[in-house]
Amino acid sequence: MLNSHILIVEDSLTQAVKLEFFLVGKGYTVSLASTGEDALELMAGKNIDLVISDVIMPGMDGYELCESIRGNSNYGNVPVILLTSLSDPGDIIKGLKSGATNFVTKPYDEDFLLGRINSVLRDGRFDLDQRATQEVSFDFHGEKHVLRADFSQVFHLLLTTYENTLLQSRQLDAAHRKLVSHEEQLSSVLSSMAAKIAVLGPDLKIMATNESWRALFIPGQSETDITGRDFAEAIAESGCMPESLDALLEGVRSVITGSTGKFSHEYSIEHKAGAEASWYMLEVTPMRGKSGGAVASFIEITERKNMERELIEARDAAEKANRFKSRFLASMSHEIRTPLNAVIGMTDLTLRSELTAEQVENLDIVRVSASQLLTLINDILDLSKVEAKMLKLEKNDFSLSEALYAVVKSMEQQAKDKGLVLSLDLDEDVPEVVCGDEGRLKQILYNLVGNSLKFTDQGGIFVQVSTLDGCIHSGQVLLQVSVRDTGIGIPEDKQAVIFESFRQADDTTTRKFGGTGLGLAISRELVEMMGGEIGVRSSEGCGSVFTFTVFLQPGDPSTLISNGKEKKTVSRADSKVSILLVEDNPINVKVATSLLTKMGHSVTVAGNGVEAISMLPGLSVDLVLMDLEMPEMDGFNASRNIRMGIAGEANRDVPIIAMSAHAMSGIKEKCIKYGMNDYIAKPVRYNELHRIVQDTMKTRTEEPAVEVISGVQTAPILDLEKASDMYHGDSELYSELCSMFLTDVEDEIKSFDHAWSADDRDTARRIAHTLKSSCAAICAPHARVVAMELEKAVLADDPNAVNYCLERFREQSQKIRTALATTEQ
Repeated sequence: MLNSHILIVEDSLTQAVKLEFFLVGKGYTVSLASTGEDALELMAGKNIDLVISDVIMPGMDGYELCESIRGNSNYGNVPVILLTSLSDPGDIIKGLKSGATNFVTKPYDEDFLLGRINSVLRDGRFDLDQRATQEVSFDFHGEKHVLRADFSQVFHLLLTTYENTLLQSRQLDAAHRKLVSHEEQLSSVLSSMAAKIAVLGPDLKIMATNESWRALFIPGQSETDITGRDFAEAIAESGCMPESLDALLEGVRSVITGSTGKFSHEYSIEHKAGAEASWYMLEVTPMRGKSGGAVASFIEITERKNMERELIEARDAAEKANRFKSRFLASMSHEIRTPLNAVIGMTDLTLRSELTAEQVENLDIVRVSASQLLTLINDILDLSKVEAKMLKLEKNDFSLSEALYAVVKSMEQQAKDKGLVLSLDLDEDVPEVVCGDEGRLKQILYNLVGNSLKFTDQGGIFVQVSTLDGCIHSGQVLLQVSVRDTGIGIPEDKQAVIFESFRQADDTTTRKFGGTGLGLAISRELVEMMGGEIGVRSSEGCGSVFTFTVFLQPGDPSTLISNGKEKKTVSRADSKVSILLVEDNPINVKVATSLLTKMGHSVTVAGNGVEAISMLPGLSVDLVLMDLEMPEMDGFNASRNIRMGIAGEANRDVPIIAMSAHAMSGIKEKCIKYGMNDYIAKPVRYNELHRIVQDTMKTRTEEPAVEVISGVQTAPILDLEKASDMYHGDSELYSELCSMFLTDVEDEIKSFDHAWSADDRDTARRIAHTLKSSCAAICAPHARVVAMELEKAVLADDPNAVNYCLERFREQSQKIRTALATTEQ
């Protein structure tokens, strides 16, 4: 039997190769055919000892193949084993008619198949003529059939049928045991789950529940009792959800019908005898498969709800404590600033009198110490406002270069006193005008430069300003500022803590250099509020580089042109005005009166708001300096009454400057809301008080010095006053610059036009940028704005905007030419 040649006829390559591998391993020679036709062709050329054929195949099936083999004289006696499921009684008749030698049911056991193969090969070749055959006639499914078969065929067929039945019985038994096992496992899983589970059919009938669900909704009943009951009925009878039942059932139905993929619902169950309510969350998810249905999980969330309540209570308590802290800081700030106002004010005033050198030195120490104390108070207040989320960033257009230069300029003297270099370098692509909080940006830079000055004894501090991502990033300006110094440096293990509150590199730093360690912490908070980051690179003994980024909005240059012009139109001498000082604190009255008198103003004093309102109708005053916190009537209500005309119609529009020791956020905005013109914080310094009085009066009294169109102030074609300030009255230099502009501007416009037409965007942008700088050099504000818009249009690759701006710039250049010609005449 070994080395027998077996032909496998199977259209499934996977099944054929699997059977081939098995038989070759048992010592047989194997050939493969995928169709009945291929099998007959192969048998004509090879000596085949046994054919094993699948029944269901495309084209010629297994029965037809067997009949074709029996009808061939050359290989008609080759035994054939058919692989069949015998699932249809007609298969038995077909098998007997075809002349198959034996049958094996599918799916087959390989060892069983091997036994059949050995048995068939032992019996030898099939010879129907020499066997004891009997012809049988019978009716099946209304048809008459005649079979001619021997006993062996019938026996093997019956045996195969029995084996198939037995196999199916075993499979059903195994499936049943598996199903029972799965049900037990499912029941065990459901029982072990903390959630209360109900499995629902598509008709909302209960298919299964776990014990915890039954204990909550239907205590005392078994799963057998509850299975098949209506879910809505069972829930309603439990009385656990009188208010939420309709919403719950609607959500369950929406999941079962497929309207929603998932349904969640939170509800509480009130217990008797005053016990704490229990909270549950219902989650309904659909059952996958043809049967449909859903799984309803009731998860107890009482602990989570209690935790949420505790968190809310803790948050409210924290917010209450934070409000108390803010009020405490505001109160303490007010109380500290009031005597500090006297210290700084009177020191400032005394320093303006005739003093000996020793007296000046002593008073300078007092002034510096008071300023340091004021800085500390401001830092603590700033940090408190940031932590309480009370600090609001302003959004105003401002000149970026002027703001940054102002910081550096204010610290130049400190650098010179230490023999240090202090420089500021702005990249070319840094925008001139941006929108944001100018004061807070300057505060960050002031802190970083001041920090570097403190820890640097030789060398210098170098400030570098640039923009990232080509200046404009998602409609914003991403500004990067680096402050590099040649100071003592910071140890690597201390660099992570220096941005924390009240932290410095080490305790000896505080003793040697001073400071509270708040500046960097506040800077970090401000930078993060502006959407940026701050960091440091340093090596001990080799200096440090502090770098921060902030997001700012592009600004409107025309706003600054108008504002800047307004500030420069007044050239008259400082005004001497009559002032009503409304202040209840005698020390503050003395300080303010002394400072104002020193400036040449006349001062009348009112002790509170009521006195101010009663006194104003009988006075002729130019300005009211109003304290905010006073007995009987505070500054807010006094200002509102003045604006309402209660102090007389003639005083309704009198300028009012708020003066208060309050420094918490929102005070200035509240003052403006109540009708005040400006605000100054105590302690009051001579220069600051002088400036705000003069600015307020100038804003009130100055006449328009530029062209007015429809009531709107516009800038001139050439700002000659600004040019005189910029070039220190050097008219020849200014004329030379203007001549250069007129000579070059036409060529520049032509070069731009050529570059834009040739799609050379880089060259076009560079020329637009050059035109903007040239206009700034000759103080031509309108032309500079147009050039700036032209540069933006190139960056945005907007042809319509480019053409429009270019035409406007041509018009402006012609106006400049005309204005210069008029000036020369």
